[in-house]
Amino acid sequence: MKIVIEAEMKDRWVPHFLGMLAQMEWLGNIGSSRNVTLFADGDGDFRPKFTWDTSVVPAGPKTGSAYDETLFDAG
Repeated sequence: MKIVIEAEMKDRWVPHFLGMLAQMEWLGNIGSSRNVTLFADGDGDFRPKFTWDTSVVPAGPKTGSAYDETLFDAG
């Protein structure tokens, strides 16, 4: 499936967000499993806006995740 996501955020966050995506892609390419974390500083200036085809429904976090960890895992 190919999806197109549009993102809007402050300039200073863009390199970090793209770095996170690049790390996810790299791990997939080498067949390695790791947590990839972006600190979502919601009480700071990280206020991203995302849009995508609403027929694709996002999954919720994995149950049992720790308070400070939101984990999404399709496996």
